[in-house]
Amino acid sequence: MEPKITQVFRRISKAYRDGQSLIILQGGQGSSKTHSALDLFYTIAKYSPVRFIFTICSYALPHLKLGAIRDFESIILSYGDNPDSFHNKSDHYFRIGESVIDYFGIRDNYSKVTGPRRDFLFINECNNRITFDDFDQLNQRTHKLSIVDFNPRSEFWIHDTVIPNFKHTFIKSTFLDNPYLPQAERDKILWRKDKPQFKNWWRVYGLGEMGQMEDTIFPNWDYGEFNPDNLPDGFALDFGFHPDPDALVRVAIDKKEGIIYCKECLYSPGLLPNDLIEGIGKDVASHNRIVADSSNPRMIAMIKKAGFNIHPVKKTGTIEEWIRLMQDYKLIIDPDSHNLAKELNNYLWLDKKAGIPVDAWNHLIDGIRYWFMDQTHTRVTTKAY
Repeated sequence: MEPKITQVFRRISKAYRDGQSLIILQGGQGSSKTHSALDLFYTIAKYSPVRFIFTICSYALPHLKLGAIRDFESIILSYGDNPDSFHNKSDHYFRIGESVIDYFGIRDNYSKVTGPRRDFLFINECNNRITFDDFDQLNQRTHKLSIVDFNPRSEFWIHDTVIPNFKHTFIKSTFLDNPYLPQAERDKILWRKDKPQFKNWWRVYGLGEMGQMEDTIFPNWDYGEFNPDNLPDGFALDFGFHPDPDALVRVAIDKKEGIIYCKECLYSPGLLPNDLIEGIGKDVASHNRIVADSSNPRMIAMIKKAGFNIHPVKKTGTIEEWIRLMQDYKLIIDPDSHNLAKELNNYLWLDKKAGIPVDAWNHLIDGIRYWFMDQTHTRVTTKAY
C-alpha cells in the first residue's frame, strides 16, 4: 500500500502550516475528510522529533472503532508500518514515534472532555449527538490544532456559534475530491444524482451542501466567488428592529445567464445609528449605490447625510411576485456569507399555494430582493405589502 494524498489533505496541511488553530471540514460521502485529517495526525506524529499528544473522539467508542480507527489503521499500513505494533487496544491509544494518539467516545467517558490537555484534536462527525459545550471544553484544552468534520444534514451549533465567532479555516469537499474512492462506491453515489426521491440526499452526501427543508423558497443556490466581471453591482440594506439584525449585502445580477451574485457584508442586531453607519463604511464607498428598505426614511436620511449614495426601494407588486421572478435565477453566494447561507436554508413558504412566505430568515434575502427590484425594472404593478 501507498499513502493516499488527497486534495483535502493538502488543504488541511496548508491551513496547519499557516498557523490555523481550527479547521472545519464539511463534506459529502467518500470525500476523504476523515481520512485526510487522520493522515495529517499520523504524519506529524511519525516524523516529529517533539512529543505531541493527539486526541481522536466521536460521540461513542463503538462508532469510533468502526469508522475513524479503522481508517487510521489503514493509514498506518499505507506507510508500511504495522498498526498492531503501535496500538494499545485495551487502553485505546497509539504510540507513534515520540507521540501518543488516544481515542475515546464522549458519551462513554465524559471526564476526558473536561480533563486532560492535548496538542491536537479531531472530533469525528461533530453533529452526531455532540454538543457545543462538548466541543468548547475539548477545544479550550487543545494547544495547537482542532479539526472537526461532518456531513451537512442540517444546520447545528457549528453554524450558529462556531463559524460566526471562532477564527477558522472552512473546507468543503465531495467525492470528486477523492481520486482513491472505489469505483463501486462512486457509482452508488452517482446513481442517486438525478432521482427526485434522493434530491436532499444528493445535496448532502453527493454535493456536500447543507440539507434543505421541504418548501425552501430558494433551493437553487451554491457557493462561489463574488466575481461578476463587468456587471453593475451595488449594495442593499434591510433595517433591523430588535432582535432582528441590520443586514447589508452586496449584489450583482447577470440577466443573460440568470445568476444573482451575493456577498454578505453586515449582519448585526442592536446597532445604534452611528454603529450602523460605521459598519456600512467598512464595505461601501461614497459612490456605491445602496438600495434600502423604504420603511425607515429617518435612517435613510442619516446615512445619506453621512455621505453615502443611498435610495429607498420603490415597492411595487407583492413580495410573492418578486420572489417568483427571483426563483428563475441561480444565486451564487460568497463562501464567507454564513448568515446568508443559513437564511437560504431556512426561508420557507408558510402557504406555498397562496404564495405567503414565513416572515423570518429573510433579512439579507430581503436586501437581495430590494436590489433585484431596483435593477431589473420588471413591470410588476399590483400593490406591494
